[in-house]
Amino acid sequence: MFDVDGTICFDGQTIEAPIVEALRRLRERTRLVFASARPIRDLLPVLPGDLHDTALIGGNGAFSRVDGELQVLGLSDADRAAIDDILDAHQIGALIDGDWDYSFTGDEQHQIFRQLDAGGLAHNVDRSQIETYSKVALFTTDAAVVDALSTIGLAFSIHPDQGFIDVAPSGITKHHALNRLGIEDGSYVAFGNDANDVPMLEHAARSYCVGKHPALENADHHIGPEDVAPAILDLA
Repeated sequence: MFDVDGTICFDGQTIEAPIVEALRRLRERTRLVFASARPIRDLLPVLPGDLHDTALIGGNGAFSRVDGELQVLGLSDADRAAIDDILDAHQIGALIDGDWDYSFTGDEQHQIFRQLDAGGLAHNVDRSQIETYSKVALFTTDAAVVDALSTIGLAFSIHPDQGFIDVAPSGITKHHALNRLGIEDGSYVAFGNDANDVPMLEHAARSYCVGKHPALENADHHIGPEDVAPAILDLA
C-alpha cells in the first residue's frame, strides 16, 4: 500500500526509475495498491502505464478504481451547501473535484495547479456544474475557515506549508477505502509521509514513514527518499 506524493513521487510528476523497478519486482509476489490525495484522474499520469491496472485509491479515500471500475463517494448535499457558504463568505479559491471534471479558482502558480489534470483528461468547469463534490481543497489556512469546517463536522487536513485545507466526505480516509476493497487491517504493508496517511499506517502489519512528520512518529520504520527503493526490494 503506497501513498504517492512525497512517498514514492518527489517532483509531483514522475516516480524515479529505481522505485518503479522495485515496485514491479514487488508486484510479482503481492498485490499493489496506490493511494493519493489526488483523484484517479491526476494519479494515472504519474504511474507508469503497466501499473495503471493496479488498485487505485484517490481523493484520500473518496475514489477507488479496481479492474477499471471507478467508484466515487461524495459530500452530502448539506455539506456541499456548507462548503459553498464558506467559499462565498470568505472569498477564497478552491479546487473542487467531481467524479471526473473539476472546478479550479485558485492561484495558477500553486503546486496543485501544476499537477492538475496533467493528462488532459477532464475539464475545468464552474462549480455549479459539478454534480457531486468528491473532494475539496480550500486555498487558505485561516483559523476562521478551520473553525467553520470543525463546526460542520467535516473531515479535513491542514497543509500549512502549501497553504491549503483538504476536505473529504466525513469518515472517508485511505484506510476506509482499503476496507472497502476488502483489505483487512493487519494484512498489508503501508508507506506514507503525511497526516492523511495516519489511519492507513496505524492499521498496517508494517508501516514506513518517508521523511519526517510528527503525526507519523509511531511508524515502524522511518526512512528517507533514497531508502524507498531498497525498502521495497526488501519486501520483494
